[in-house]
Amino acid sequence: MAASGDGDGRGDGRGDGRGDGRDDGRDDGGARCPRCGRGNAVLGVPAAYLAAKSTRREETGRGEDQKTTVIEQNAALAAALTPAPAEPEDTGIGCWAATMLLIAVGTFVWGAIAGQWFARAGARHVETGPDGAARIVVDPPHSVLGWLSGAALVVAVALCVVARLRLSAWRRRVEPGRDAADRVWSAGWYCGRCGTVHFGDGPELTLQEFRVKVWTEGGYGAQAFRRRAV
Repeated sequence: MAASGDGDGRGDGRGDGRGDGRDDGRDDGGARCPRCGRGNAVLGVPAAYLAAKSTRREETGRGEDQKTTVIEQNAALAAALTPAPAEPEDTGIGCWAATMLLIAVGTFVWGAIAGQWFARAGARHVETGPDGAARIVVDPPHSVLGWLSGAALVVAVALCVVARLRLSAWRRRVEPGRDAADRVWSAGWYCGRCGTVHFGDGPELTLQEFRVKVWTEGGYGAQAFRRRAV
């Protein structure tokens, strides 16, 4: 009976101590969340960001009605943890520029054919009047189509310039400090249970506070207040 008692005591003590300790506190970097005190739901911010950006495919319907949809796993979390402001959105500028360019080309070709801009001699022809007399008639040049073509071309070029200037301004604001921001960003830990971020043994930060800290380090902290994480 004594031997049996020793065996039970060793088994219970070792099994409980190791199992509970690893389950409550272990993660890839050995970090614990300062809020919940646990680490099994803690990931480095880069890992949490990439996991949130992963996609999955969903197929619905059958046969010709089958559709495949690609869904981002957690787009909101990925957007909240991004280390820098996203590039300026097109907001339809590209589509408008392409439309204006098509109008410019179309009206130019139409005017060139109808108005015979490059061969005005062909715009003259002879018609017989009601009295039987012949007379020379000159077709109109359709100059208005030329003006429309030129105006559409100017608008298309202006839209392209605006889009280029917006992108250049974003790069000048973000790229110089991106390395500094990445260093702070990659040092953070995200707790999936609490939805907070922390650095080492420091206090927990909300996603917005984390964004302000990282973006300020990169020199574009003012953007964090205009583009809130949540």
